[in-house]
Amino acid sequence: MKYLKFGDSKKYLVFLHGWGADKNSFLWLKNYFKTYSLIFVDFAGFGESFEPKFAYTLSDYVQELYELLNCFEIDELILIGHSFGGRVAIKYAFLHQNEYLNFKLCLVDSAGIKPRRNLKYFFKIWRYKNLKRRVSKNDNLKEKLKNYGSDDYKVLSKTMKQTFVNIVNEHLEFNAKFIKSKTLIVWGRQDKDTKMFMARKLKRLIKDSKLEIIDDAGHYSFLDKPQEFLIILDTFVKN
Repeated sequence: MKYLKFGDSKKYLVFLHGWGADKNSFLWLKNYFKTYSLIFVDFAGFGESFEPKFAYTLSDYVQELYELLNCFEIDELILIGHSFGGRVAIKYAFLHQNEYLNFKLCLVDSAGIKPRRNLKYFFKIWRYKNLKRRVSKNDNLKEKLKNYGSDDYKVLSKTMKQTFVNIVNEHLEFNAKFIKSKTLIVWGRQDKDTKMFMARKLKRLIKDSKLEIIDDAGHYSFLDKPQEFLIILDTFVKN
Protein backbone atom coordinates (compact mmCIF):
# COMPACT_ATOMS: atom_id res chain seq x y z
CA MET A 1 0.00 0.00 0.00
CA LYS A 2 1.44 3.35 -1.07
CA TYR A 3 1.09 6.26 1.34
CA LEU A 4 2.41 9.68 2.29
CA LYS A 5 3.40 10.48 5.88
CA PHE A 6 3.99 13.87 7.47
CA GLY A 7 5.16 14.49 11.04
CA ASP A 8 6.78 12.40 13.76
CA SER A 9 4.24 12.48 16.57
CA LYS A 10 2.82 9.34 18.19
CA LYS A 11 -0.64 10.84 17.61
CA TYR A 12 -1.90 9.97 14.14
CA LEU A 13 -4.56 11.19 11.74
CA VAL A 14 -5.05 8.65 8.94
CA PHE A 15 -7.06 9.69 5.87
CA LEU A 16 -8.92 7.05 3.86
CA HIS A 17 -10.19 8.03 0.42
CA GLY A 18 -13.38 7.02 -1.36
CA TRP A 19 -13.88 4.60 -4.26
CA GLY A 20 -12.36 5.91 -7.48
CA ALA A 21 -10.34 8.54 -5.63
CA ASP A 22 -6.87 8.42 -4.04
CA LYS A 23 -4.77 10.08 -1.36
CA ASN A 24 -4.93 13.43 -3.15
CA SER A 25 -8.58 13.99 -2.21
CA PHE A 26 -7.53 14.68 1.39
CA LEU A 27 -4.00 15.92 0.73
CA TRP A 28 -5.01 19.59 1.03
CA LEU A 29 -5.13 18.99 4.79
CA LYS A 30 -1.41 18.19 5.05
CA ASN A 31 -0.49 21.66 6.35
CA TYR A 32 -2.89 21.51 9.28
CA PHE A 33 -2.79 19.55 12.56
CA LYS A 34 0.89 20.24 13.21
CA THR A 35 0.96 18.29 16.47
CA TYR A 36 -0.10 15.08 14.72
CA SER A 37 1.48 12.69 12.26
CA LEU A 38 -0.63 12.56 9.10
CA ILE A 39 -0.93 9.56 6.78
CA PHE A 40 -2.65 9.65 3.40
CA VAL A 41 -3.09 6.20 1.84
CA ASP A 42 -3.73 4.82 -1.64
CA PHE A 43 -5.80 1.67 -1.29
CA ALA A 44 -4.93 -1.29 -3.52
CA GLY A 45 -6.13 -0.57 -7.05
CA PHE A 46 -6.14 3.21 -6.59
CA GLY A 47 -3.62 6.02 -6.98
CA GLU A 48 -0.05 4.72 -6.93
CA SER A 49 -0.90 1.38 -5.30
CA PHE A 50 -0.90 -1.73 -7.46
CA GLU A 51 -4.13 -3.47 -8.35
CA PRO A 52 -4.66 -6.58 -6.22
CA LYS A 53 -3.86 -9.94 -7.82
CA PHE A 54 -7.24 -11.29 -6.73
CA ALA A 55 -10.61 -9.75 -5.94
CA TYR A 56 -10.40 -8.11 -2.53
CA THR A 57 -13.04 -8.09 0.16
CA LEU A 58 -13.47 -5.29 2.68
CA SER A 59 -11.55 -7.40 5.18
CA ASP A 60 -8.54 -7.45 2.84
CA TYR A 61 -8.46 -3.66 2.74
CA VAL A 62 -8.81 -3.49 6.53
CA GLN A 63 -5.96 -5.98 6.99
CA GLU A 64 -3.64 -4.03 4.68
CA LEU A 65 -4.32 -0.86 6.63
CA TYR A 66 -3.74 -2.69 9.91
CA GLU A 67 -0.39 -4.03 8.69
CA LEU A 68 0.66 -0.54 7.59
CA LEU A 69 -0.25 1.12 10.89
CA ASN A 70 1.54 -1.62 12.85
CA CYS A 71 4.76 -0.22 11.40
CA PHE A 72 4.39 2.86 13.60
CA GLU A 73 4.28 3.49 17.35
CA ILE A 74 0.81 4.94 17.83
CA ASP A 75 -0.64 6.27 21.09
CA GLU A 76 -3.63 8.04 19.56
CA LEU A 77 -5.30 7.09 16.27
CA ILE A 78 -8.02 9.03 14.48
CA LEU A 79 -9.32 7.47 11.25
CA ILE A 80 -10.99 9.82 8.77
CA GLY A 81 -12.82 7.85 6.07
CA HIS A 82 -14.80 9.16 3.11
CA SER A 83 -17.41 6.94 1.41
CA PHE A 84 -15.58 3.63 0.71
CA GLY A 85 -12.89 4.80 3.13
CA GLY A 86 -15.67 5.07 5.70
CA ARG A 87 -16.47 1.41 5.16
CA VAL A 88 -12.86 0.52 5.89
CA ALA A 89 -12.85 2.77 8.96
CA ILE A 90 -16.03 1.23 10.39
CA LYS A 91 -14.77 -2.32 10.08
CA TYR A 92 -11.30 -1.32 11.32
CA ALA A 93 -12.88 0.20 14.41
CA PHE A 94 -15.02 -2.90 14.97
CA LEU A 95 -11.93 -5.13 14.88
CA HIS A 96 -9.16 -2.99 16.38
CA GLN A 97 -10.54 -0.05 18.39
CA ASN A 98 -9.41 -1.54 21.71
CA GLU A 99 -5.78 -1.91 20.61
CA TYR A 100 -4.99 1.80 21.01
CA LEU A 101 -4.68 4.05 24.06
CA ASN A 102 -6.97 6.52 22.32
CA PHE A 103 -9.00 5.78 19.20
CA LYS A 104 -11.50 8.01 17.41
CA LEU A 105 -13.40 7.85 14.16
CA CYS A 106 -14.56 10.43 11.61
CA LEU A 107 -16.97 9.18 8.94
CA VAL A 108 -17.48 11.55 5.99
CA ASP A 109 -20.44 10.76 3.72
CA SER A 110 -19.66 7.15 4.57
CA ALA A 111 -20.86 4.09 2.73
CA GLY A 112 -21.69 0.86 4.55
CA ILE A 113 -25.37 1.20 5.40
CA LYS A 114 -27.73 -0.93 3.32
CA PRO A 115 -29.49 1.31 0.79
CA ARG A 116 -33.24 1.48 0.38
CA ARG A 117 -34.34 -0.13 -2.87
CA ASN A 118 -37.50 0.67 -4.84
CA LEU A 119 -39.41 -1.43 -7.39
CA LYS A 120 -37.56 0.22 -10.30
CA TYR A 121 -34.23 -0.99 -8.91
CA PHE A 122 -35.36 -4.61 -8.57
CA PHE A 123 -36.85 -4.56 -12.08
CA LYS A 124 -33.51 -3.31 -13.43
CA ILE A 125 -31.66 -6.13 -11.64
CA TRP A 126 -34.11 -8.72 -13.00
CA ARG A 127 -33.71 -7.31 -16.54
CA TYR A 128 -29.91 -7.36 -16.23
CA LYS A 129 -29.81 -10.98 -15.06
CA ASN A 130 -32.24 -12.04 -17.77
CA LEU A 131 -30.13 -10.29 -20.41
CA LYS A 132 -26.94 -11.83 -19.03
CA ARG A 133 -28.39 -15.34 -19.43
CA ARG A 134 -29.20 -14.60 -23.07
CA VAL A 135 -25.80 -13.08 -23.93
CA SER A 136 -24.11 -16.45 -24.34
CA LYS A 137 -26.59 -17.30 -27.09
CA ASN A 138 -26.54 -13.95 -28.86
CA ASP A 139 -23.34 -11.91 -29.24
CA ASN A 140 -25.35 -8.85 -30.34
CA LEU A 141 -26.65 -8.51 -26.79
CA LYS A 142 -23.17 -7.93 -25.35
CA GLU A 143 -23.29 -4.24 -26.21
CA LYS A 144 -26.61 -3.84 -24.43
CA LEU A 145 -25.15 -5.50 -21.34
CA LYS A 146 -22.49 -2.76 -21.15
CA ASN A 147 -25.20 -0.19 -20.48
CA TYR A 148 -25.94 -1.69 -17.08
CA GLY A 149 -24.06 -0.98 -13.89
CA SER A 150 -22.82 2.23 -12.27
CA ASP A 151 -20.23 4.46 -13.93
CA ASP A 152 -17.75 3.40 -11.22
CA TYR A 153 -18.30 -0.23 -12.16
CA LYS A 154 -18.07 0.10 -15.94
CA VAL A 155 -14.50 1.40 -16.04
CA LEU A 156 -13.02 -1.29 -13.80
CA SER A 157 -10.85 -4.27 -14.68
CA LYS A 158 -12.29 -7.76 -14.12
CA THR A 159 -10.53 -8.08 -10.75
CA MET A 160 -11.66 -4.67 -9.55
CA LYS A 161 -15.21 -5.30 -10.77
CA GLN A 162 -15.45 -8.33 -8.51
CA THR A 163 -13.79 -6.34 -5.73
CA PHE A 164 -16.44 -3.64 -6.17
CA VAL A 165 -19.21 -6.25 -5.95
CA ASN A 166 -17.65 -7.74 -2.81
CA ILE A 167 -17.44 -4.31 -1.20
CA VAL A 168 -20.93 -2.96 -1.95
CA ASN A 169 -22.63 -6.21 -0.93
CA GLU A 170 -21.21 -6.08 2.60
CA HIS A 171 -23.37 -4.01 4.93
CA LEU A 172 -21.97 -2.80 8.23
CA GLU A 173 -24.89 -2.16 10.57
CA PHE A 174 -23.78 -5.07 12.78
CA ASN A 175 -20.22 -3.73 12.97
CA ALA A 176 -21.29 -0.14 13.62
CA LYS A 177 -23.38 -0.95 16.69
CA PHE A 178 -20.29 -2.38 18.41
CA ILE A 179 -18.21 0.75 17.95
CA LYS A 180 -17.66 2.28 21.38
CA SER A 181 -15.16 4.93 20.32
CA LYS A 182 -15.95 8.62 20.00
CA THR A 183 -17.21 9.15 16.45
CA LEU A 184 -17.84 12.21 14.31
CA ILE A 185 -20.24 11.78 11.37
CA VAL A 186 -20.02 14.51 8.71
CA TRP A 187 -22.53 14.62 5.86
CA GLY A 188 -23.41 16.81 2.91
CA ARG A 189 -27.11 17.63 3.07
CA GLN A 190 -27.41 17.23 -0.73
CA ASP A 191 -25.50 13.92 -0.87
CA LYS A 192 -27.20 11.77 -3.52
CA ASP A 193 -24.79 8.81 -3.31
CA THR A 194 -25.00 8.07 0.39
CA LYS A 195 -28.37 9.38 1.47
CA MET A 196 -29.06 11.36 4.62
CA PHE A 197 -30.96 8.45 6.20
CA MET A 198 -27.64 6.56 6.25
CA ALA A 199 -26.04 9.31 8.34
CA ARG A 200 -28.90 9.22 10.82
CA LYS A 201 -28.77 5.45 11.02
CA LEU A 202 -25.05 5.54 11.77
CA LYS A 203 -25.78 8.11 14.46
CA ARG A 204 -28.31 5.73 16.07
CA LEU A 205 -26.03 2.68 15.81
CA ILE A 206 -22.85 4.29 17.19
CA LYS A 207 -23.62 5.36 20.75
CA ASP A 208 -20.84 7.90 21.28
CA SER A 209 -21.34 9.74 17.99
CA LYS A 210 -22.17 13.24 16.81
CA LEU A 211 -23.67 14.17 13.44
CA GLU A 212 -22.62 17.38 11.67
CA ILE A 213 -24.55 18.26 8.49
CA ILE A 214 -22.99 20.61 5.94
CA ASP A 215 -25.51 22.61 3.92
CA ASP A 216 -25.10 23.10 0.16
CA ALA A 217 -22.71 20.15 -0.03
CA GLY A 218 -22.97 16.78 -1.72
CA HIS A 219 -21.15 13.45 -1.49
CA TYR A 220 -17.78 15.21 -1.35
CA SER A 221 -18.82 17.55 1.45
CA PHE A 222 -15.21 17.98 2.61
CA LEU A 223 -14.33 19.39 -0.83
CA ASP A 224 -17.58 21.27 -1.46
CA LYS A 225 -17.19 23.20 1.79
CA PRO A 226 -13.53 22.72 2.81
CA GLN A 227 -13.33 25.55 5.35
CA GLU A 228 -16.47 24.40 7.15
CA PHE A 229 -15.26 20.80 7.14
CA LEU A 230 -11.86 21.84 8.50
CA ILE A 231 -13.44 23.71 11.41
CA ILE A 232 -15.62 20.70 12.26
CA LEU A 233 -12.71 18.25 12.05
CA ASP A 234 -10.36 20.54 13.99
CA THR A 235 -12.86 20.85 16.84
CA PHE A 236 -13.30 17.08 16.95
CA VAL A 237 -9.55 16.40 16.94
CA LYS A 238 -8.78 18.93 19.69
CA ASN A 239 -11.62 17.78 21.94
